[in-house]
Amino acid sequence: MLTAALRVYTWDRPTSSISSDRLEDAALPSLERALTVYRSMPGRSRGHVRNAARLALEGLRPDRVEPVVKLLEDAASYEWPTPRGWAERRVRVFEAAASRHPLLEEGAANAVLAETVGLVAPSHEEAVADLYADFPEFHVLRDFPRGYTADALRADYDLAQAQALLYSATHVTVEAQEDFKHILRYARLARLLHRLERAGDGYRFTLDGPNSILRRTRAYGVEFARFLAALVRTRDWRLTAEIELRKGWRPFIYRLSSDDGLGAGRAAAPVFDSSLEETFARRFGEERDGWRLLREAAVLETGRSLLVPDFVFRHEDGTEVLLEIVGYWTPEYLDEKFRKLRGVRAPNLIVAVPKALALRAGTLPAAVVPFARRLRVTDVLPKLEAFRGGGAS
Repeated sequence: MLTAALRVYTWDRPTSSISSDRLEDAALPSLERALTVYRSMPGRSRGHVRNAARLALEGLRPDRVEPVVKLLEDAASYEWPTPRGWAERRVRVFEAAASRHPLLEEGAANAVLAETVGLVAPSHEEAVADLYADFPEFHVLRDFPRGYTADALRADYDLAQAQALLYSATHVTVEAQEDFKHILRYARLARLLHRLERAGDGYRFTLDGPNSILRRTRAYGVEFARFLAALVRTRDWRLTAEIELRKGWRPFIYRLSSDDGLGAGRAAAPVFDSSLEETFARRFGEERDGWRLLREAAVLETGRSLLVPDFVFRHEDGTEVLLEIVGYWTPEYLDEKFRKLRGVRAPNLIVAVPKALALRAGTLPAAVVPFARRLRVTDVLPKLEAFRGGGAS
């Protein structure tokens, strides 16, 4: 990710709106030249490579150069010596030089280096690089990914700028129509608190942190940025954030959506969590006997936590039934899953479990469908039809 000092944005005070920077197609040739620099300079020092990249980016708008170089640096691999002993090595050189001060004769400095640390370099620049080899500026470029393209660099830049703007976010909401389970998982991984409410055919997630309850704060900006990096892999979402550029300023409104293409080139979130779910969905099809199959299209409250059922079935007569598949997982996973399911208060819920767990599942407030190696469509359909008649067993 970029630092806050490297973010580039535009804002409009009359509308209180703000936008992160996006690179145009015209920037691609400059990006390609900078990539060529990194690909062609293994064995050179970091400082030398960075300066060459800056020259290659001269056609780019000046405020964009350093953010691009930072992203190139993140992709590059450097090698450097272990830090142990390097400071002491320099101290010995300086002490020896101080005892002979002033070093006016030609070759006097090289003699000190050779005598104290055995350093022999053909030029002053190389001597400095060897003496300070543990400094980042003198680390040596080892490798750069050959498959990293200008389009990929542009996509990384656009996402990184969006993330950097969220460093100043005090409040974030996400409205989504799909991938609810992934969004909840990403929010938890980013250590964000989340509140949930219905919004049309989807849900609205309000994200913040523990201290937000007490006061307006930008303390969770990095967490919002990490969450965004995962969110862009999902589908059909809209994000709105309040951005406080300076303390005391009126917040600007920042809007993003899945249509902005920030997930370009990134692997989409997996549609299914297991082959068990994938096989069942494929065999059922999108629609069967008046039932339409939807993937993770509902969120249930289970006491103090949330549960996203694997499937939602919607009949053409308006009946809606939820299906949660409990697979073959660890005992800890099963304990947590059953704890959540016991807290569900959804009248139209089917829980599919391996036959070995059927007795345990019998205590759940749901219709239970045992299965052997795979869940059969013919076992689920009667349960669905029973809900149309007003109940299930």
